[in-house]
Amino acid sequence: MRKYMPLLGLVLLLAMLFPTAASAREPYYTFYLDHGTGGARDRLYYMQDIYATGMTVTNVGEHALSGPSDLFIDSNDQLFVADTGNNRIVVFDRNGRFLRVVGGQEGKSALNAPEGVFVTSKGEIYVADTGNRRVAVFDAEGTFVKEFQKPTNSLVPKSFYFVPVKMAVDARGMMYIVSKGSYQGLVRVDKNGEFTGFLGGNKASVTLLDRVKKAIFTEEQMAQENKKLPHELSNITLDHSGFLFTTTLGVKSDQVKKLTAGGQNRLSNSGLISGSDQIVDVTADSRDFYYVLDRKVTGDDDIDSMISVFSPEGSQLFTFGSVRKQSERRGVLSYPSSIGIDSKDRLWVLDSDLNMLQAYDRTAFGNAILDAAADYYVGDYEKGADNWRKVSSLNETINLTYLALGEVAQKEGHTVEAMRDFKTSYDVEGYSEAFWSYRMNWIERNFGYLVAAIVGFWLIYRFGIKRFIRYYLVHTPEFLKGITRDLRDCGYTMLHPYEGFYRIKGRNVSYWSLLIILLLVTAVKLASLYWSGYIFHPVDLRQIRPWSELLFFFVPVFTWIIANYLVSTVKDGEGRFREVLQASIFALLPYALLSIPIIAFTNILVLEEGILVSSITSIMWIWVVLLFFVSSQVIHNFDFIENSKNSAITIGTIGVIWLFVVISAGLTFNLSDFIYQLYKEVAFLG
Repeated sequence: MRKYMPLLGLVLLLAMLFPTAASAREPYYTFYLDHGTGGARDRLYYMQDIYATGMTVTNVGEHALSGPSDLFIDSNDQLFVADTGNNRIVVFDRNGRFLRVVGGQEGKSALNAPEGVFVTSKGEIYVADTGNRRVAVFDAEGTFVKEFQKPTNSLVPKSFYFVPVKMAVDARGMMYIVSKGSYQGLVRVDKNGEFTGFLGGNKASVTLLDRVKKAIFTEEQMAQENKKLPHELSNITLDHSGFLFTTTLGVKSDQVKKLTAGGQNRLSNSGLISGSDQIVDVTADSRDFYYVLDRKVTGDDDIDSMISVFSPEGSQLFTFGSVRKQSERRGVLSYPSSIGIDSKDRLWVLDSDLNMLQAYDRTAFGNAILDAAADYYVGDYEKGADNWRKVSSLNETINLTYLALGEVAQKEGHTVEAMRDFKTSYDVEGYSEAFWSYRMNWIERNFGYLVAAIVGFWLIYRFGIKRFIRYYLVHTPEFLKGITRDLRDCGYTMLHPYEGFYRIKGRNVSYWSLLIILLLVTAVKLASLYWSGYIFHPVDLRQIRPWSELLFFFVPVFTWIIANYLVSTVKDGEGRFREVLQASIFALLPYALLSIPIIAFTNILVLEEGILVSSITSIMWIWVVLLFFVSSQVIHNFDFIENSKNSAITIGTIGVIWLFVVISAGLTFNLSDFIYQLYKEVAFLG
């Protein structure tokens, strides 16, 4: 070892002289949520950070923060924190430097456990003074002005307790107050302190059992049941456009609402994909993107997220951040309670457990994608085109990029590029519009060739294919006569099912004929998977598993054959297994033949013309089902009623067979796993 010491010393010296570049990543992941309509729908993708961990604010003068519960950022980017444990409002500048304290030690200005703060455009400071059960108002200098206590109005229930915890004030001076324990909704009070009603309350959740009780219980019995009360609102935010965002803790749907002044929810689907019941706050920027704060601890370092970014339309776009109960890393929070955003798009998150403010600064990539997204959502696609191209060069997995580039290409008349981008983003409607323009241009350019092609195909069929078929039927080779007759009977059965199935009853159809029909059905099924038009089949072809698709297609058919034979045997049906098999295969012919024009139409029609595709598809499946039904009746010599009962029992038997197969497969897996584990144990001990 000693002889290698000089060499090791030289290596260490070189490492000190030429240090490698160090890199540090954020203590959380950032995800993009793909809401495409194809195979990649509602999936999470890792992406570059749109926000990076910024400064941490803990210095607040003489006393540290104690259980802070609310944050508000005014038009001057001053940060107002409801320092609940210290009975005060603490004010910071945009760089997190302590400025002053609002709230006196005694008299009307003294606060008691305030949990909410709001600052108007005029600088008036409204405080939800929770412990004193009032709203306290201070001027811009922090001097106490007035207070609002419980409204005295006949519309306010006597049992109502006025305990303000959060609040917002609109441009008219109308106050919207979240009162602890109030399930009626926001308490709306005008600038004079007059109660004007409740707003935006949640609805009580009603289960199926509750509905059954209501239907069968008497009024006396219902009176003894515990009343189902709605969940109370937990927070409120007023955005730049005058909409009220409310959050509700303890629910996994409708956690966030965007209310108008009249109480209408503008979010059509406000339930979050995460399904979290710990949504605590919302903030919105000047371009109507809103940011949802979630404090749920998942325990999974890879996928937990604290902040979700939503589009103005209510679609979840990005999610990032991390929450840990015992946080020891900057940027990872423990118990976030409030969120705000300043004019520079810096996010501030208040942590009531760590007693601090944590800033998150938007990255260059975040600026590029959110600037481009803002142009997209206001319809200015061309303005954001350069940003989208920049985003695309940095990250190719974000489908919103291709949505916008597709819109730009379509406006510029580049339909092929638009179709490509819409297809990449799984936007079927956009692709359909671009394809309509492409189809019109193609027809205008190639109308003469199209007419010539149609005439040519007709001449080939009239004087070529049709004559060949006639010649073949007259001069059929001896070894193909049986197969030819079987295939002709199959086609005849398609249009004359009763007579056609009687023709093959008691006759053994050639296995070669059955194989040809099955191969035709298989080929058509594969063609429908790979050759159907994108508008009607919006999937990533690379994700198709042909063997699985064929298995799911043919398993029900062959299960029907087995179940129908078994049930019909018990019910004194006359059909042999081979007759059931060949009749069922004959019944698949409408699928093989009608799928061909369906595939063709999916490649030349747009969404508005899809009624033709859906109509032919419906006719095809109805035809197939009717042929299966008629085949069972004819082969087993049942009347209509007997056959209906037999078919219903057959369907039930199919379910039993599938259940048996699933249970057997599970038991087989458990047995094989037990044997394998036993083998490992013996091998280890040996």
